[in-house]
Amino acid sequence: MSRALYTSVSGLKAHQTKMDVIANNIANVNTYGYKTSRATFRDVFYQNISAGGGSNAAAGGLGGINPYQVGYGAAVASVDTNHANTGYATTNIGSDCYINGTGYFIVGSLQAGSTTDIGQVYYSRVGMFEFDEAGWLVDITGQLVCGIPTPSAGSGGSGANNSFTHAELRPIRIDYATLNGNPAMPLNNIKIGSDGVVSAVGADGITYAFTDTGDIVAISGTTPATDGFMAIALAQVPNPAGLEMVGNSYYTTSGNTGEPLYYQTGTNNMGSLRTGGLEMSGTDISQEFADMIMTQRGFQANARIINVVDGMLEEVVNLKR
Repeated sequence: MSRALYTSVSGLKAHQTKMDVIANNIANVNTYGYKTSRATFRDVFYQNISAGGGSNAAAGGLGGINPYQVGYGAAVASVDTNHANTGYATTNIGSDCYINGTGYFIVGSLQAGSTTDIGQVYYSRVGMFEFDEAGWLVDITGQLVCGIPTPSAGSGGSGANNSFTHAELRPIRIDYATLNGNPAMPLNNIKIGSDGVVSAVGADGITYAFTDTGDIVAISGTTPATDGFMAIALAQVPNPAGLEMVGNSYYTTSGNTGEPLYYQTGTNNMGSLRTGGLEMSGTDISQEFADMIMTQRGFQANARIINVVDGMLEEVVNLKR
């Protein structure tokens, strides 16, 4: 009977973990870009009371018998994340970006002593961007938004499949100190295009984009007058399920993620950007409540087994009074 106690305890622990996952999903029902998690179970161990055997009836012996095993409960097999795209939530803020397709924004910080080289990076589906007082394009936690210089026609980065490497990532910024006195200043109507290019209208009426050093480059309509201006980069992750969540809607790579490739938005099958909105949470309330009911009943059933076994043990103790 003590075996049943330990088996039921394992069931309680597994269902408690699943309830924790469900609670986190529901808590993030209104968190932009949130991807839901799912807990799955597995059986853990079996004691062989009797091994199976083949038939020997044709030789005058006995027929075959099946193995006789007793299990020892359940455990959490995995807590995985559903990285499927979710809907577009309108915010009417021009600097908010929604990825219409695959890819992850890349944000990070500068390497010590550099104004261009990116150090540690994180990946995110939440595009809440704005320029800070120093001219850096940042997200809501102050991480720098990473971009790449737009290549010449038909070319790409130096990485695999014409992708850009980590060393080629650059922060997007406006160098106010250098541009002071420029007739284009101040810049107005800053916007982000579907291809990730950040542009603005100067005081002289000309539309400008930005270089990786924070300077401005005149562009004509949708055709660049020169190459090298900055566009928001997206990361292509070989195995999104291998990403690790670190909070603040950020992900980092793990040993099972694969090596991310970096591309300009809208190229190489990467998603395009749609401004004025963000990605909705992936939480489906109706599904979460259905899972919660099943998890609650599973927890109750395991708890009831413990009560029943306790009653049986009490009967055994009371056999001798």
